[in-house]
Amino acid sequence: MNKHVKVHLVVRTVALLSLVVGWGVSHAEEASVAGVYSLVEVNGEQLPANSWTETLHGERCRQVILKGVLLLDSEGRSAAFLTERVFCPSEGDSENAGQERSVIFAGSYSISGNQITLEDDFGTDQAVVEGDVLVYETGGDGQLIDKFVFKKE
Repeated sequence: MNKHVKVHLVVRTVALLSLVVGWGVSHAEEASVAGVYSLVEVNGEQLPANSWTETLHGERCRQVILKGVLLLDSEGRSAAFLTERVFCPSEGDSENAGQERSVIFAGSYSISGNQITLEDDFGTDQAVVEGDVLVYETGGDGQLIDKFVFKKE
């Protein structure tokens, strides 16, 4: 075999191995964020945590977040579950005041390094994962920013 062909073959082999190893590392990083994350803190307050929400009519209501879970699968799908109680001034002493309810936010996610972009029907949010702690921020664009801290189970 002539020297030029050998060099060309070695270069192609090294390039192919680099691509395969790089692909394996990127998938290993992505797979490492997949799992179940339990909500431990909202805006610096341990659960149950107080927050605020607004009704469709613009009424500001106190929201007490009781528990939450964030699921990230290895296929790029996400689901967030929150159990909460909402207290609105207009409800006063009505039977439904502060009734416990659960909400589900299904969506998808992508990852770049330790940055996670989550998308659902309500928009796009950002999260950062450090070890087994995931910090998720939502809001902005004129709304208060809520900071949710999750711990991987």
